[in-house]
Amino acid sequence: MNRKLYREPIDSNFDDPLAGLSDWLADCQVDEAAASRARQRSLEQQATQESCVAGVLLDLAERGLPATVKTAGGQVCEGQIIAVGSDFVFVRGHEGDLLIPTRAVATIRTSPTDRPVTGARQASPMVLVDTLDELVADQASVVVTVGDDCVDGRLQAVGTDVIAVAVGKGRKELVHIATAAIERVLVAGR
Repeated sequence: MNRKLYREPIDSNFDDPLAGLSDWLADCQVDEAAASRARQRSLEQQATQESCVAGVLLDLAERGLPATVKTAGGQVCEGQIIAVGSDFVFVRGHEGDLLIPTRAVATIRTSPTDRPVTGARQASPMVLVDTLDELVADQASVVVTVGDDCVDGRLQAVGTDVIAVAVGKGRKELVHIATAAIERVLVAGR
């Protein structure tokens, strides 16, 4: 249906020439408001169709909204999204600081908001292995969740696709973990 945005002016009344004009202006304002709402809905729908997990997380981080991130393995991480890299999200949760690979994110639950969370943008180029590598320099204590297993120790080394965590008494035993298997990393201390 092809509809004109503005209506034709109403024939003026010779007794009150402005009466028809005010009716015409009111009709035009109603039409413009309806067109504006339609444009806004169209833009929101477009942004939603182009969304991605990292973009949704980035939108929440920029707004400072709390979220509950549940991983595919069932780990529930509640807190404030602090940063989003190209392949992970950093959540400051009730347990502490969490690094969660975006490929492990199953659901993202938020509180109701005035604006929809669209996530039609790309995150920063930071990657998980580089962030973990920085934690090695800090001698960070971590709890790495891999499926049903939790590896608790000191982050010792980061390779291309594997990390090494020193565990046990004296932190002499090493556990090597494939980065592709990591569900989340809780940074327990530095």
